[in-house]
Amino acid sequence: MPKDMSAVVIKGNLNGLGVVRSLGRGGVTSHVVDTSLLAPAMWSRHAKPCVAPVLHGRKLLDVLLALRGSINHQPMLFNCDEMSVLAISEHRSQLEGAFRFRLPEHETVVTLQDKAKFHEFARALGLSVPNGRLVRRASDIDDLRTFRYPLVAKPADKRFVHRGNAPGVMVFASFGEASAGCARMLGQAGDILVQEWVEGANDQIYFCLFYRGRGAATVSMFTGRKLLSSPPNIGMTAYCAAAPEAREALEPMTEAFCDAVGYEGMGSVEYKWDSGARRFVIIEPTVGRTDWQEEIATLCGANIPLDAYRHELELPLLARAPAARNVIWRSSCLELLKVGAPKLPAAAKLHDGYWRRDDPMPAIVQYSLGAAASALRQSRRTFKLLWDRRRKDEAFSKG
Repeated sequence: MPKDMSAVVIKGNLNGLGVVRSLGRGGVTSHVVDTSLLAPAMWSRHAKPCVAPVLHGRKLLDVLLALRGSINHQPMLFNCDEMSVLAISEHRSQLEGAFRFRLPEHETVVTLQDKAKFHEFARALGLSVPNGRLVRRASDIDDLRTFRYPLVAKPADKRFVHRGNAPGVMVFASFGEASAGCARMLGQAGDILVQEWVEGANDQIYFCLFYRGRGAATVSMFTGRKLLSSPPNIGMTAYCAAAPEAREALEPMTEAFCDAVGYEGMGSVEYKWDSGARRFVIIEPTVGRTDWQEEIATLCGANIPLDAYRHELELPLLARAPAARNVIWRSSCLELLKVGAPKLPAAAKLHDGYWRRDDPMPAIVQYSLGAAASALRQSRRTFKLLWDRRRKDEAFSKG
């Protein structure tokens, strides 16, 4: 591998840390771009930190191009931030000469990124998705009377969620709950995708991680399964493992989906096994970025980021390591307090998302400085609530 090649990784969160470590296995150094020096990936021995004022919108391009000016070669760009996807796609023409990266056509990115548009698109293609309804106005809510409960509601545009303006997922047990909840969400985030709950346990959620390269050919793919989510059933991956038993079913489905949309670059598709209908249904795709639990593939022998990197540099892919058995990825040791732990095989090899013996600093920062910063933010919020309550009480007593 050329000595002067490196990568640029957008976002130094747990997702970014997994990418940095995966690339580091192949001797690739990552320039990690984040707004906080406390981001764990900034502290990896495989990383060079770059603190930026913002990661979103047109200003992100200024950050990336300024960083590119300090690198004497064309690095590969890995995006680990959902909020950055549309900005990179929209302004791709300004980045294409400076970085190596692949994305689907912009219209496809917009469709796959928006939950409502993807639902309509998937139904038109005949893909298996949960029965659902797009709620765009208050009058649409009444149509939810005919659905089978419980229902799951999500803002179509997740940027409202990341900005803290709306909840990511709401579950409704009755039409009364759905009516009130959707009315609130409409005011917070606009269009809503409402779908019937897919029958099946929390550990029946699967995912295919992949990279599609030149000619939209699949360079690397991995099938995994969530063991626990945080919060349970509706949250992000807390524990996951390889799912070789589902490969024969899910990888052809994923290939067919990618072929149908002309997918290029890094992505994934999440599925759930519908125990009632006895079939897999698509929950959602991830477009233009790596996945939260991307490192589970590397730990199991399928290093997708490194495969993508070597493919784009036209270097031969390294021989895939023998599939590791009983490997479990856990996002954080704090999940023990939040959701507990799944029942694991006696021979399970548990890997904490932050801790590695040969790369300890991300865990030290996350579990000490990061926890302290989180406690300080919570203290400030609590103080503000108490202060506001005191002012209201004083105003009431004076009135």
